[in-house]
Amino acid sequence: MIKRITDTVREQLVVEMLNSSRVGTLITDPSQEDNPIIQTNKTFETMTGYTSEEIIGRNCRFLQGEETDRATVLKIRKAIAEKKPITVVLKNYKKDGTLFWNRLNIRPVTIENELYFVGSQTDVSVQYRQIEELQTKDTEIEQLMLPIMKIFDNVAAVSLIGQMSEERFNLLITKLSDYVHTNDIDHIMVDVTGLYWQEETPIYRLVEVKEVLELMGSQLYLTGVSPILARKLAESKQYNQLLLTFASIQQAIHYIQSQ
Repeated sequence: MIKRITDTVREQLVVEMLNSSRVGTLITDPSQEDNPIIQTNKTFETMTGYTSEEIIGRNCRFLQGEETDRATVLKIRKAIAEKKPITVVLKNYKKDGTLFWNRLNIRPVTIENELYFVGSQTDVSVQYRQIEELQTKDTEIEQLMLPIMKIFDNVAAVSLIGQMSEERFNLLITKLSDYVHTNDIDHIMVDVTGLYWQEETPIYRLVEVKEVLELMGSQLYLTGVSPILARKLAESKQYNQLLLTFASIQQAIHYIQSQ
């Protein structure tokens, strides 16, 4: 038989349970002016750097700052006005000014005919910083891959700059194959004048680009071949024999027109 506990003990156990949670939790009272916070847990204090004395009686907006998205704030206000649950992720600020990504869940709760809002908050900064870093990396890759330009009806060219990697070669193959498929291109010139070639640069991927284009009925012409790249290709006779190489785009155009 389960031992019965008093209301006082039950309330204390609930408080201890909330304080041991990894999720910051607070309760607001919309019946009071400006919907103030009336209860919080230790996790929320630790997460934000504020003490309970500094939190109780304030509206949750005190965590907002310069980079807090206004559109998201309006969504929160709308949900509260309509007494609906909502989950959002937004940028908030700790007491010391540190910015953090906050996954905020708000839900209305009615107890003895009185409406309250329970808000749970989780610091998801690590995950969102990783997402931002990946997005920044993707943007940098895109910036290093100049647009494909159509020169004639069936001839196009793309200029590469920077340093080649496996990731950039994958992007190159995807872009070129999509472009050839969409625009019915017979000849693709890849100009590598602006590339920085290192010992580990995967030259064999150029042959892969050529083979993918050939399967789609298009021919690859490698232009802007520098003395350094020419020596690399000469050392790898298998690659040299498979690639059509030219010192300049003009040479490649002249070759195509002479065919």
